[in-house]
Amino acid sequence: MGSTGIKLEKAEEQVLDKMVESGLFSTKDEAARAAIVKYAYDLGIFSPAMLWGKITKHKRRKITPEQLKKDLEAIENEV
Repeated sequence: MGSTGIKLEKAEEQVLDKMVESGLFSTKDEAARAAIVKYAYDLGIFSPAMLWGKITKHKRRKITPEQLKKDLEAIENEV
């Protein structure tokens, strides 16, 4: 993944802070990425079919419900 620095005005920075504070996003980076994707969608650069195609193209992990339960329990026990 690449890295890009963006200089924001105070109001834009405050909007990102509010997005994180609301609990919608865990970081300002995540909120900014979502905003960029949404804007591209609004402009017609992305379509729902294109986005779904990108999502379904990724290789999925083969896992049984039982193994998923074990994995989740192991994670909960780590905390």
